[in-house]
Amino acid sequence: MKTGKKKIFQKIKLMVPLALMTVSLGACSLTSQSSTPTSASATTTQTATSTTKTDTSSYFTDRDQDASYDESTVTKISLSGSTAKTSGDGASVSGSTVTITAAGTYVLSGSSENVQIVVKAGDQDKVQIVLDGVTMTGTDAAIVVENADKTFITLAEGSKNSISDSANHTNTDYDAAIYSKDDLTFNGSGSLIIEGKYGNAVESNDDLRITGGTYTIKGYKNGLSANDAINIKEASLDITATEDAIHADNDEDTSLGNLYIQSGTITINAGDDGLHASNAAVIDGGTITVKSSVEALEGTNVTINGGTLDLYATDDGINAASTATGAEIFIKITGGDIKVEVGQGDTDALDSNGDIIMTGGNLAITSTVSAFDFDGKATYTGGTITVNGQTRTEITADGPGAGGPGGGSAPGGQGGFGGH
Repeated sequence: MKTGKKKIFQKIKLMVPLALMTVSLGACSLTSQSSTPTSASATTTQTATSTTKTDTSSYFTDRDQDASYDESTVTKISLSGSTAKTSGDGASVSGSTVTITAAGTYVLSGSSENVQIVVKAGDQDKVQIVLDGVTMTGTDAAIVVENADKTFITLAEGSKNSISDSANHTNTDYDAAIYSKDDLTFNGSGSLIIEGKYGNAVESNDDLRITGGTYTIKGYKNGLSANDAINIKEASLDITATEDAIHADNDEDTSLGNLYIQSGTITINAGDDGLHASNAAVIDGGTITVKSSVEALEGTNVTINGGTLDLYATDDGINAASTATGAEIFIKITGGDIKVEVGQGDTDALDSNGDIIMTGGNLAITSTVSAFDFDGKATYTGGTITVNGQTRTEITADGPGAGGPGGGSAPGGQGGFGGH
């Protein structure tokens, strides 16, 4: 069932008396603050190597990662103008609609306008759609999965493909260029341009997984959207979206709406969130660049175990928040090379409505206002932190509206800020 996309994250800021704010801002900047050392020992520097290993078997099945198929058994679908022709079993054509009703592999080729591929298979059926030199434009969603156990969209090796809808859908229930009511996986080694001119570029009501391929994605609303989970590995994605670039959100089940990135290269320009998860966001690796966003990386809890992240936001760089009762809210960094830059105003590089935990990795922050804001507690036992080029040996809440009890110190290090 399609669920709404109600945004559950709201900034929770504490009111600060004007007099105290004036004293705080007038006395010092982030680059010039200092505190009395609590120890004479030198600051311990940790490496950025991740020590946390994630079991990925629950994120990707073997079939998700297998883009192969037997040419001798496929059904071929040849697109031409406003219609198509099929050769093989399991697919039929009626006017400009191609309907797939059985498990199997279906190879698409050619160009079309207003042709729609509709999957209406059995509950246990796995359907593989291979794009091999496809250009599809049209009014409504070009590919719709109404029913299947899982659908795989495979980019044939060396193929170049393009799919787009229009700004005016006749069927507004399918508000994406590629829409699925069930699990949807993209794999292969070709390339695909997806442009969602009406709503999202890609939308799945269940899981959305990407395990290979090169993608250029534009969304009038979101780029990639899923209700249950978005899992990514070994893919190259360039995403531009008016709202969220990557959006995993479930407002009915708080255990869902998860985001996992194992590897790959992701470049984002977003009008709202770069990467959004209503529950857990976990990053184990990859190269992730958020060039523009309001909030770059957001979840109820955010865990970074590795990878190279370069995040820019006009509000919070990394934000952990939730309105769900009893939610486990935190930002946790165990590894990776992370750069976070935020704009001016009431902004925080890392903002957690719960805890901030850092046990490893390299974190470089550029902020003229606030590096850290947290309502719980901070624990700092490893890794390196720099703020505007200056080394920090402690995580402390700073800037207007800062909350939370004192910060955690680096192992073997001294409290406060390092250097001037």
